[in-house]
Amino acid sequence: MTLVNLLESLESGRHAACTGCAWRPSSGRSVAFGTSCLKHGIKWNQQSKAISMQISQDPAGTTPEETGRLCAVCNSLNPTDKSAQQGIALWRAGVVRDSDGDAGTKYLSRHYWTNAVMHGAKDRDYLESARSSCTAVLRDQISVLAPKVIIAGGRVAAKSLNDIGLLKNTWNAFRSSFHHGAYKEQAKLVNGEAATIFVTYHASARSVNQTVAKLYSAEVEALLDARLLELPAAGEARRFLRRYDRNSTSGRGMRVLLLHWLEIGMAVRSAYFEPSTSQR
Repeated sequence: MTLVNLLESLESGRHAACTGCAWRPSSGRSVAFGTSCLKHGIKWNQQSKAISMQISQDPAGTTPEETGRLCAVCNSLNPTDKSAQQGIALWRAGVVRDSDGDAGTKYLSRHYWTNAVMHGAKDRDYLESARSSCTAVLRDQISVLAPKVIIAGGRVAAKSLNDIGLLKNTWNAFRSSFHHGAYKEQAKLVNGEAATIFVTYHASARSVNQTVAKLYSAEVEALLDARLLELPAAGEARRFLRRYDRNSTSGRGMRVLLLHWLEIGMAVRSAYFEPSTSQR
């Protein structure tokens, strides 16, 4: 099955994984669904291999519910979508360097967005059932795209990677290390190629303000200073720090997440510049 056919069958609820899902599309029920942006992300309709893949929770109650598009660039234009605004800010500060004259769009052109729960489970009583059903779908997307870097944003996405067998440890086993940076593991994909998996927090306002901000400390600032000194050019990251200063709750949370994304960004850039194989 091609990725195009896979996503089409999922949207309509005809995929085999949808059969036992309590939140599958059905008559009289409106469910959200979003696909990775073809304008800013990888051209998945042409079956290209991905450099990076980002997994969030679900599209319910956010911009993709209205547009059907998973894209931090497009969705950040919605003034109420803090997840997208903060997500693209972290991408740019973590991945892009001043020497990237195209504002780093070349990295996004090999990037794929998806969700652990493909349809938005507005009723949280159905979330785990939907997530469990969608694990096979996530596995198929990873198998087709063979990304070199996989980024899980939040507990739900991490649990799905754990269920698939790509992530060995569970959220509760590594969440205590998030004040130092993102959690990282090496994995081998179905095609035998290696992938680096990062787990971080979702960039939603709730996550940043209520959870991540509590991890902020003087140590975070010291680690940021050290990592910025290691960069050949850190203008994007320094502009990010001026925007998200330590005097606000969101600023403190975003500074913690920048620690995560500086490491993630380094991996994305390295993977992008690796010599191409015959498959890529």
